[in-house]
Amino acid sequence: MKQLKFGPAMLAATLTGFIACFVLYRMLSRYASGWAPAPFIWLLSFLMLPGALSYAIIYYFRYRKSESHISGILSTFNVIITFLLAFDLYSFGWQKIFHLQMVVPLGILDLPFNNLDGETLTWAYFRRSYPFTVTIALAQISGSIMLLFKRTRLLGLIMLVPVLLNIILIDIYYHLHTWVLVHAIVLMSGIIYLLYQYKTVLTEFFFYISPDILKWNTGKKTHQAAGIIILLLPLILLLTYHYPDKHPQFTGKYKVIDLFVNNIPQQAGNYRDSVLTAIYMDLQDDMVLEFNHYNNRYIGTYHYDPQTQRISTQWRYPKKFSLRFDGTLMPVGHSHNLRFKGMLGDDSVQMQLIYMPEPR
Repeated sequence: MKQLKFGPAMLAATLTGFIACFVLYRMLSRYASGWAPAPFIWLLSFLMLPGALSYAIIYYFRYRKSESHISGILSTFNVIITFLLAFDLYSFGWQKIFHLQMVVPLGILDLPFNNLDGETLTWAYFRRSYPFTVTIALAQISGSIMLLFKRTRLLGLIMLVPVLLNIILIDIYYHLHTWVLVHAIVLMSGIIYLLYQYKTVLTEFFFYISPDILKWNTGKKTHQAAGIIILLLPLILLLTYHYPDKHPQFTGKYKVIDLFVNNIPQQAGNYRDSVLTAIYMDLQDDMVLEFNHYNNRYIGTYHYDPQTQRISTQWRYPKKFSLRFDGTLMPVGHSHNLRFKGMLGDDSVQMQLIYMPEPR
């Protein structure tokens, strides 16, 4: 006689409890926060986990030797997981369409994007194109609807894997809130758990079925040679490519300190002062001088002679601008910082350039 195994039952119960916890909390915090206190929402949501575990334990010890009940509890949890996933992702999709996700205050959108944190920058990028937002929403909605029907459930699960994987990677690499990441991981765990029920079908489809239309009847060696060429040719082309970063030792943003113009110290007192505050040295030997505001800039191309350590710049913005900028550019010790001494227009200039790493 077959017996219900404790491990699978508890795994299904744990997944069900976690998914129910996050789904209920998200719904209550969005739609009931006006009248339900936060501790009540947290408590009610958390109770989903011990509730599912308690049900599984009671069911196990009551029916573990009953062959007719072996698959009953697993089927119950599988159905609940499926419906919870469909409900949550379906809700996510409609919230995107109705502008309840990817929201950024309008005042923040006018800030330079280097001033934005990863989460705000992510939402600002996605909200830029409403049709793209709707496309993501439709992928979530259609995948969720497919979960509700037996014939399309497997296709819906496969379709939702890249959707959730993309969300998880964005949450990780753009430093979104920890609980947002945990929520996405819990949903992905439910998808993987349900896909595992189709392991036999998926293994046969992905690893054993080979349509005749994709067969190449030119021999095994020719096939292997073509594969090697495909793998190596892009790398060979990269090795022969002339990279645009001609002076990687300089590339970056620099804060200007210890600025002297005609031997007189200069420092910006407020945002109206037109004082050199930052220098950008970029790919293709581009150079930008910024005067206390990102709207006050000279943009051009610099030439550097490593033998004499001299640098000079040809400006292209503003148009027909020919202000002289040349002098010596030397590293400071073993750091990434630099020291410049030369001419800016008719004025002698000395300054130290402090390397500013890109925000991560």
